[in-house]
Amino acid sequence: MILQIDDWVFDINIDQTMSYSAAEAAEHCECAYCRNYYGAVDQAYPVLRPFLTQFGLDIEAPDEQMPYDMDGKIYYDSVYMVCGSITQSGANPIRLGNVLIRPSIGEGSDHHCPKPNFALEVESVILPWILDEPMEETVSPANFPEFLKKMWDRLLSKFTNNDVQS
Repeated sequence: MILQIDDWVFDINIDQTMSYSAAEAAEHCECAYCRNYYGAVDQAYPVLRPFLTQFGLDIEAPDEQMPYDMDGKIYYDSVYMVCGSITQSGANPIRLGNVLIRPSIGEGSDHHCPKPNFALEVESVILPWILDEPMEETVSPANFPEFLKKMWDRLLSKFTNNDVQS
């Protein structure tokens, strides 16, 4: 299926993406930060679920979820893998209100999404804490050393890949 959003054009295998996303949803993270995301995202960002659905994605099936709290707010960056390809890259990220969607080819990714594939990086989602458990007692996975190493490796990989292509 061809989908055009702004100056971006995608060729998406909807059935394959839906199957992959359903498998991811069955294994989604149940940490407090992710449960808070699943519970609060629709209220705060009602356009995000329909946006992801047109790609065949389940909003509760991110491949990566990076929550972090700052000044009493919880920020979320998420990555959703799509089976298909980007046939035309846009000049700017896709904007849904305050949320930025950065489509990118998943070079060096360790995802199990069938190829060809690309990522939708969802950035700048800010949510209130809605769970009954106090946020102060919940440790964000972003503070674990293995998570930080994975993110640094990912960032360095992107820098290295971009640097080599220049």
